[in-house]
Amino acid sequence: MNDRQRETPRATEAGFGLIEIAVSMFLLGLLAVALLPFLVQGVTQSAANGTLAAATQLLNKEMENARAQTTCTALTAATFSVVDPRGVTLQVARTVGGACPTSASSYPITVPMAVTVVRTDTGAVLASAKTLIFVAVK
Repeated sequence: MNDRQRETPRATEAGFGLIEIAVSMFLLGLLAVALLPFLVQGVTQSAANGTLAAATQLLNKEMENARAQTTCTALTAATFSVVDPRGVTLQVARTVGGACPTSASSYPITVPMAVTVVRTDTGAVLASAKTLIFVAVK
């Protein structure tokens, strides 16, 4: 047989020791602890963006509902609360500016309307919009 295959490895060729592995695990732990605040901030920002998206969808839905109305008397002010998928309560307030004219000759007109979505636990306004709704009849 070949004598070279039977040689034992030298001490310098032994591979990683326990000390090297412990030091590398310590360094990886330090890196993980250093990056932890960024992970927490990302999760928090993601939740806030989800609530903001829900508020924007509610605002758009209310605007579309108002645009679908064909009479001036159908445009009414309202306030209601909705719980988004994350459990945050949002209050939607729809206000209509001005009153409907009684004279039929005053039509068609535009009626100002505003929709605001507020987060009830903090009182922060998440979304707000104003528009003019075209109304052909009373």
